[in-house]
Formats: sequence, C-alpha cells, structure tokens
Amino acid sequence: MGERSVTRGQQLGSAGQEVDPPAGGLVDRYGRQITYLRVSLTEHCNFRCQYCSPEEGTPYFDRAEHLQQDELLRLLRLFADMGLQHLRLTGGEPLIHPHVVDYVRAARAMGIGKISISSNGLLLEKLAPALREAGLNNLNVSLDALDPDVFRSITRGGDLARVLRGIRAAQDVGIPRIKLNAVLLGKDNRDQILPLTEYALHHGLDLRFIETMPLGSAGSAARDGQYMPAVEARTIIEAHFGPLYPVASARDQGPAKLFQVGQASARIGFITPISENFCANCNRVRLTAHGRLVYCLGQEVGLDLRGLLRDGSSDAAICARIHDGIWHDKPERHEFLDNRERSARVFMMRLGG
Repeated sequence: MGERSVTRGQQLGSAGQEVDPPAGGLVDRYGRQITYLRVSLTEHCNFRCQYCSPEEGTPYFDRAEHLQQDELLRLLRLFADMGLQHLRLTGGEPLIHPHVVDYVRAARAMGIGKISISSNGLLLEKLAPALREAGLNNLNVSLDALDPDVFRSITRGGDLARVLRGIRAAQDVGIPRIKLNAVLLGKDNRDQILPLTEYALHHGLDLRFIETMPLGSAGSAARDGQYMPAVEARTIIEAHFGPLYPVASARDQGPAKLFQVGQASARIGFITPISENFCANCNRVRLTAHGRLVYCLGQEVGLDLRGLLRDGSSDAAICARIHDGIWHDKPERHEFLDNRERSARVFMMRLGG
C-alpha cells in the first residue's frame, strides 16, 4: 500500500529532459484534471469538535498572516481562468468570516458554476437568505448526532437546536443541494447512525458518513480510539431500512459512494479515506487561510501563494507556479496509513477538510 515516491528528477522524457506540465487547464502527472478548489477562509471555529480541534481551540493568528480580501479574490480569478469549476469555502467555520457572502457573490460573477460551503450550521439561520441570493448552490452541514447531549459532547458545547433551525432555513430559502456530513465515531455516535438516516430521509437531504482521519493531534486521537469503517455503518442501515442500491454520481460530486434507500429522493453516501482509497479520481487542491496551496489532504507538500502575491509576482508568474506545482508535486495518493507521523502534523482545521 506504500505510495510510489516520485521526485522531480524522475519526471523525465524519453530524451532525459524534465517534462513540463501541459498547456491549458490544471493537470497532474497522473492525468487527473484539477477543477475543484477548497478554500479555508479561517482556522477559527465556534465549535471545537473532538476529531478536528484541540479542546482549547485554535491558536490566535495575526490578521496579517491571513490572505486579505483582495488577495483571495485575485487568486480566485486566476483559478477561474485556469478552469476552476467548483469552489468550496471551508474553515474552521467559514460563516464566521465577515466576507463570506461577498466571496460567494464574487465567485458567481467570475462564472464558477458550482459554489459550495461546508459549515457547522450554527450561523446558518441568519445567513441562509443572503448566501442564497449571492449564488450559493451547494451546502454541506456537519451533523454528527441528533441527540442533544451527544452532539454537545462531540462538538464540545454545540447547540443542536440552532443547527437544525439553520438547516431548515437553508431549505426554506431554496439552496439547491444540501448535504449532511457525519463523521463516524465508534464510541460516541454509533447509536446515532439510524436517527441521522431517518432524519435525512424524512427531510429529503443527502447524508454522508465519513471515516475519521488522523489529521492533527485531535484527528489522530479520534482515529486511534474511535475509528469505525464505513462498511459497519452501511450494515447497520441495511439491517433497519433494507438494501442500499448504488447510485451513479458525477465526478464533481466528490469521493462519496452514493446509495438510495427504496424510492427515497435522499441519498446515503460513504466516504472511505482509510478503508478504501479513492485518490485515483482526485480533482481537488486546497488553499489555506494563510495562502498555502496544499495538493493533498494527507500530505504537507504545498506552495506559498501568499508570498508570491506579496512579492510583486505577476498573474502569469503565479499561474505558472501553480501549474508547475500541481504537475510535479501533487502526490498519487495520501499516506494516512503509510506514514501516520507525517499525516498527523496536518491539521484539519487549517485545511478545511
């Protein structure tokens, strides 16, 4: 299962010259077209979920360390020019960022077709109308439990009722695609799998169960103590609701394997970064709030775009560095199992999942 190690020195043509990235859209050396950018607007969050954040929360980062609004808008425009089709705003918690609605509106004006947000839902009741008006057409809400006490424990203080009101508000204003994400924690929310499935089916919402990943100290602790393979969740659901029938999904729907329960419109998905690798179809890169372009959720390699923005680099030079970095440095697959020490240094709250 070890990743094939490829260095720049090995990326050579038949005559021995280093191979340059092809012209046009963003592509890596494994033939994967990169059309999806996940942007972490902030590392801060109003929850401190067990699998994501240390109990004391995130450290303070000076505002100057983060991308400024004009810098992020410039990068979004450059990515749009390079073929970006799907933008997801993440965090931390993106809805605490003062310009989140502005970024959605700007992305729509740039012609980016799919504009998504991943949120814990706490501020969604207030912001749903503005987000919908700005052009948001995809929304993921974290929902790890429907029992208020279990939810409060996992999120370290989260208000379940307020999150559920936010989901309802998002439906009421007509955000087209709303999905629920539940991280599988074998000890804490195994008994929440059926209530979550029932809730999703009743409200016509897609639900995706996600295996916990060893990212950062919090993620590694959750992985070591509470890992639950997605196949167990599927077994629990099928024992109660009957067979799950596979549903074909478009490439831009992400790594989830989707299933249908009977004739229900909602789909149940499973994301399996640990038990079943899905890297062959990866079409995404990530931009941290600090302006670092990260090629893989499970590895540290990346490119400091903030430095390029602030040293006077031209648009053409920045695009060339992005093309070159993705082509040469995006790995074939993650290393969650192969190198736990390496992946544990990458923090979910910094990368946005």
